Amino acid sequence: MKRFLVCAMLVLLMLVHLSAEPLLISMLGAGLDALSTSDGIPVELEGEQVFLGGSTLRSLKKTFKANDFLQLPFEQRSELYKEAKLSITWPVFNNLLAGFGRGSRSQGDLGGQLFGQIADWTAAATIGVGATAFLIDLFFLQIFYNLNNTSSSPSDDPLQKFAIDTMIVGLILLAAERVVQAIIPIPYGLRYNKALRNGLGVNKDGSDMLSLQVDLLPSLGMDPSQKMGIQVVGRVSVAL
Repeated sequence: MKRFLVCAMLVLLMLVHLSAEPLLISMLGAGLDALSTSDGIPVELEGEQVFLGGSTLRSLKKTFKANDFLQLPFEQRSELYKEAKLSITWPVFNNLLAGFGRGSRSQGDLGGQLFGQIADWTAAATIGVGATAFLIDLFFLQIFYNLNNTSSSPSDDPLQKFAIDTMIVGLILLAAERVVQAIIPIPYGLRYNKALRNGLGVNKDGSDMLSLQVDLLPSLGMDPSQKMGIQVVGRVSVAL
């Protein structure tokens, strides 16, 4: 059972490494993406070309602060919103399955991308330490032990226990941080799309606000024992 668990963790570690970029190269690429100002949709405003979208949320707000998009016809602004708005569903699954902040990168979320890269590499390194210790114990220490003892394996092997515990911790860490990665694109995408709508003046009726409403409705009911009672019904609605 232990060997099966170790083999499964080794396969998982190999898959994580195959899907990863070197950490420093990934972080450098994230920084270059954040500095880029020529991505997005080109828009002509007062004889000048302005790029909308394809950047971070902070850059998007700066673009709206420096340029008045409300001078454009509503139909054009509506089309711009449809083209520039961020997808949320695919980045969620991309962060969950592929990891390394790739879903956040597609949204232009530098913080989410860096978190995914650092968290995945930390989990992979933890599993790698445990796997290395297990292989050293399996192919070196236990062989020397078996040469000098009649039993097939030591009754108390602290290195093997350390190796397996370390790999389990790494696996738990990997699962937990992938869940966090999957959550990150949701609030970021909602904030980005809301800023995009506000800047383009597409939706000003307040329906783009994230709100929570709870209604308590009293109702009279009668149970099988014919006793009168009052039931409180709660209703929760979320408007996006």
